[in-house]
Amino acid sequence: MPTFIDMFAGAGGFSEGFLQAEYNGSYYDFLLAGDINPTCEVTHRIRYNEQLGLPTEFLTKDITDPDFVETLCAILERKITDSKIDVLVGGPPCQSFSLAGERKKNDKKDDLFSYYLQVISAIRPKYFVMENVHGILTKDNGKIKERILREIQNIVDFDHLQSFYDLMTSAVMHIDSSKRYEAKLALEKIGVILAQNRAVEARRRDYISILKTIEGGEFSESERAFLLHSILAEKNSIVNPALAQYIDRIADQFVNAFRNNKAIPEDDRNIIRQGLNLLKSRGDIASVSKKIKAIINSSHLNRSEYKQRFDAITDYLDTDEIITICMDALRSLYSRVDSASVKSTIEETRLAIEILAEDTMATVNRLTELLQKHSAQGLPVGCNALLDKIQLYRIERPIVLNASDYGVPQNRLRVVFIGCRNDQDLITEIPATVSESEKVTVAEAIGDLNYIRVPEKATAYDDAFFADFCASKAGSKRRTIQGKTRAEGTGRYSEMRTYAEWSRIGRLNPDRFPQFSPTYTAANSADELFECPLEIMQLANHETSRHNEEVQKRYALIRKYGSYAVAREKEPNNPLLLNTNKRNYSCLSAAKPSTTIVTMPDDFAHYGANRSLTVREMARLQSFDDSFVFQGKRTTGGDRRKLETPQYTQVGNAVPPLMAHAIALEILKHIK
Repeated sequence: MPTFIDMFAGAGGFSEGFLQAEYNGSYYDFLLAGDINPTCEVTHRIRYNEQLGLPTEFLTKDITDPDFVETLCAILERKITDSKIDVLVGGPPCQSFSLAGERKKNDKKDDLFSYYLQVISAIRPKYFVMENVHGILTKDNGKIKERILREIQNIVDFDHLQSFYDLMTSAVMHIDSSKRYEAKLALEKIGVILAQNRAVEARRRDYISILKTIEGGEFSESERAFLLHSILAEKNSIVNPALAQYIDRIADQFVNAFRNNKAIPEDDRNIIRQGLNLLKSRGDIASVSKKIKAIINSSHLNRSEYKQRFDAITDYLDTDEIITICMDALRSLYSRVDSASVKSTIEETRLAIEILAEDTMATVNRLTELLQKHSAQGLPVGCNALLDKIQLYRIERPIVLNASDYGVPQNRLRVVFIGCRNDQDLITEIPATVSESEKVTVAEAIGDLNYIRVPEKATAYDDAFFADFCASKAGSKRRTIQGKTRAEGTGRYSEMRTYAEWSRIGRLNPDRFPQFSPTYTAANSADELFECPLEIMQLANHETSRHNEEVQKRYALIRKYGSYAVAREKEPNNPLLLNTNKRNYSCLSAAKPSTTIVTMPDDFAHYGANRSLTVREMARLQSFDDSFVFQGKRTTGGDRRKLETPQYTQVGNAVPPLMAHAIALEILKHIK
């Protein structure tokens, strides 16, 4: 069976959808999930290990940790023997991309997709999915989107790149002399990339081996920490002799050209030499830049007039900035010298830096075009076949999805990047599972749960209330598991139930997964699981907030007018609307899908009650089954949000399972 891994897993929306997907007797084997938040690990372990009995592992670790990839690979090596990872899914945190709030320039979350791509490069799945908010398409005027696509397209198959390099080694000698130097530079650059990959892979294997030794040995915690720190420092101090050789040769050539030229001050010439030396140390510079960004981001300077000046510090700790300085200096030198030979050396230096700075595939394409246009022999035999395989993943464009098109009772716009390995079918769309007229309404989703008052907590359904609800129009609309109002397919895909009934019985195949009762623990980490009792109930996460009388009256006004903004317009002097710091209340409409569910419950007024939504109601609007229990605290505030991931946050940040199910099903139909 195909396997999958869920990174940035959160509560498990992707995981849930992938486990629901089945096609022609095939379904997914869930290997591992990962997230930085320990409360999400608790939710995962209760759901997948305790309830479903799966041997799935959970990695609670920051993906930006320098040993993240090695730790992940070590776990996977224990679980599988054939290194077969079919699908990797993940949704890097979206706060910095979202249009809902202020964007932070030095937020490390902007760059988490790069770390995600490092994981992809290491495990090479057949397909990968990266989900994010719709705002990522317009971030920095579309530059972030283009960068993501470019970096995906530059994940290479190093075995085929090596074959390409070997094939080109003799072919460049047949290129016209006017372009041979450029071709040799491009070939040398590819050699630098291959050497870097060999060094990284060797250090990774060594690190994993030592990691296994440490884990299996009798070491104290302090000894273990010291050893891991030591080998990590060694791992991160990779020196690429091929890169040093490339840069040193260019630097020597440049210095020699100016040796007898007194017209240009030595300091002006040394700009280039210093820039080239810095490029040799770009790995160290990048590491320092990341540390400074983290410090700036944690300093709470967002509203300070000096924030921009601190941000500018990191602008100069960037390889692109070093290259810009070198190129500007070279242009200046070129205009100030008369010697044709020196001008030629300056141009050669500029070309060498340009090739060094460009993406891998740009260099491959440059070398290919030089052979096509400036060699009588053209491309060597077998080159075209290699070119199709060097770029490991194909992707046409990001795909925009609206969760309501997949049976989710919520208008939630999301973007998915689906990378398809070059030996797999290209996926360019995720077909909708419901039509516009079939979309699930808020009343269908949560109407059977509105028997609870303020403040109350329900741990069981109200059967009499449910019977009345089923007699209503919203409560009697029958659907398939995917939300269609007409039966299609076979097995569970042809079964017809209301949305509320599907939520109650669950969408997982009962032939694969046993029936179980919702299980809750107050634990906020895996360590606390041993201290906190497990509570089994019929219904979990259904507790209203403790609204006072004034807040309930405010909700009544918002329900009357549809939103806080309209209420203020109609009653500008009403103290109920003035005595609050919140300004984004809105009322859900019973007859339509909800607006995008976020992590703050009091942003929404229930359509039929003067209160905010419960965790369970928000989970229904995200398409989570009632058997899926969100663990830990119901809510939290202030600085505790940095350490805890309460239930509302888990729900609001999740990928809707039914949308994930549609993605999983489409991949399952194409995977080879």
